[in-house]
Amino acid sequence: MVPPRSTRAQHLLRNSAAIRLVFKEGKRVSCPLFTLLYRRNDLDRTRVGVVVGKKLGGAVARNRSKRRFRELGRLSLRRVPCGLDLLILPKRESVAEPAQSLREAWQAVLRRAHLGGEENSR
Repeated sequence: MVPPRSTRAQHLLRNSAAIRLVFKEGKRVSCPLFTLLYRRNDLDRTRVGVVVGKKLGGAVARNRSKRRFRELGRLSLRRVPCGLDLLILPKRESVAEPAQSLREAWQAVLRRAHLGGEENSR
């Protein structure tokens, strides 16, 4: 018997066929730090994926970038409508950006895409 996937794993976009579909059919919104591609899926949850090319830097920089953007996606899951696949393509400029700047750019891109990027008060 296969154990159920964790809540965190259910919200990750890892299937290469699904990623290709987002590249092919998804809508695109860009900013100087990253590009967001998104499309509807047939699931009751939103999934977030990060694709980082070697142009971004070495393995350490690429993995750090993936962690940072996955966390932005995870924190936004409650505000983003269900049933979407979000694919984030970080740009080289995002590596040196502080977390607050990334968060502000992320929220601005979500608002431009009409995906509910408003910040909850903390």
